[in-house]
Amino acid sequence: MILCSVAACGLVLILLPVSLAAQVAPGVGEGVDAQVLQVAPGPSHHATVSSSDVLDHRSVSFGVLAGYHRKPLGLRIGQREYWSVKRVSSVAFSWALGIADRFQVGFVLPVILEQYGQGAAPLIADEDEAHRYYLTSSAVGDLRLHGKVRLLRMNDEQPDERGLGLALDLAFSTPTGDELNFAGENGVVFAPGLIVDFHRNPFSVSLNTGVRLRSGARPRLADSTVGNQLASAFGMTVHLLKERLLLGAESSLLAELDDFNRMGIEFRGAVGTRPGESKSVTLWLSGGGGMSNRNEPLLSIPQMRFTLGLTYAPGADDTGMDAFFM
Repeated sequence: MILCSVAACGLVLILLPVSLAAQVAPGVGEGVDAQVLQVAPGPSHHATVSSSDVLDHRSVSFGVLAGYHRKPLGLRIGQREYWSVKRVSSVAFSWALGIADRFQVGFVLPVILEQYGQGAAPLIADEDEAHRYYLTSSAVGDLRLHGKVRLLRMNDEQPDERGLGLALDLAFSTPTGDELNFAGENGVVFAPGLIVDFHRNPFSVSLNTGVRLRSGARPRLADSTVGNQLASAFGMTVHLLKERLLLGAESSLLAELDDFNRMGIEFRGAVGTRPGESKSVTLWLSGGGGMSNRNEPLLSIPQMRFTLGLTYAPGADDTGMDAFFM
């Protein structure tokens, strides 16, 4: 009897560390990026959706996209709901260079001007320790590098009637952002994408489809994990009054490749203009909101988003920035 008791105690002592190790602590969101709207540099017929167009040889473009989105990332603990990221004001700077009339390279750098939220603090029982996990008010995001190649354009002589277009965009997200404040990844993200579009004045339609493949440890918040994802976007624009007025509708979808039941979708309307004769400067204002089918917070689909963008992308007949002031 005594031997049985000793054996039982020994078995408990052996299994106890194994049981404790199996209880994984909840993730605090390190490497979870709440900036899921990722625009590409260079020319486009849409506010935030890419076209197959590339810059002419040695032409340079730049852009600024200011944005505000609300409630992209939440937590539910018991019966209470917390907002890890409640609101974000940001700006993204982009630059691109055309090579041989077929290739384009560029980058995008997002900057968080102001953000508010509880971060991962609701997950920390110790109040003194929890203060370390509240969001900082500003942060720098991950630098994204883009390489684009145009595979097909049906009509090179008449850009307004070019018809079907096809391009491949290869993007790398480098972990230069603040991964502790939901503004950057904790590893490199490879994001190849295919762009299929059709342009025949006054209509432009574009479909972007790609994946986001993460390296290193998978980011976790509470008991949820961010894995490899499918990212898709659709844009439709009507060009009116000789492109002085642009009216657009856009949507974007984000889904976990490991579990397609975890997906979110966002819808936006847009209005834009191209002043000047060269149509090299484009101004866009867009707004909308999103939803998730499972209230999945790690997809970072905001309930509301507004963007204001300016892009300078010269064409073959461009006369320079003076065209903007004509």
